[in-house]
Amino acid sequence: MARPGKRFFESYNKRGEWAELLFMTVASGRGFNVAKLWGESRRYDVVLEQNGRFLRVQVKSTEMWLGTCYLCQLYAYGRRAYTPKEIDYYAIYVLPADIWYIFPVRTLTGMRTVALTPHLKGHKYERYMEAWPLLNRHCTHPSSAIRDAAANKPLTTMSRLTQRILKRLEDLDR
Repeated sequence: MARPGKRFFESYNKRGEWAELLFMTVASGRGFNVAKLWGESRRYDVVLEQNGRFLRVQVKSTEMWLGTCYLCQLYAYGRRAYTPKEIDYYAIYVLPADIWYIFPVRTLTGMRTVALTPHLKGHKYERYMEAWPLLNRHCTHPSSAIRDAAANKPLTTMSRLTQRILKRLEDLDR
């Protein structure tokens, strides 16, 4: 599953910025209104709004393969962990697998890193793979009898688009 050779991005910050843009693109395509905050003073990266409900999302990404799993660091050394008072969800993108994990923050509270194994059927976090409907569930107004069309979209990321983008990045290295 690991990609041989050089990483796609020159720094973790560059990769993080790119993952945030990709997340915002997919979320917008699923019917959310998306807001990127100005500055770095908040603990969340992106705000999603749908039907007057707001969610705070911390976007993470990983390409770190440890032989059996991808390891994603949830917060930097010397910083404190995220809490349910600060964020509502983690959106973690596994670059080589082109897979999004959508986690309620409470699922990962107290963890410094999470090991993800999208290549294994029935793995511990499989239910959070491409779990975009979790976001819809918390954003859909309870009195609304009609769900947005976004809630009925297939559970996929923009895989073909992402693959084309990653291919172009690889070609830049040549």
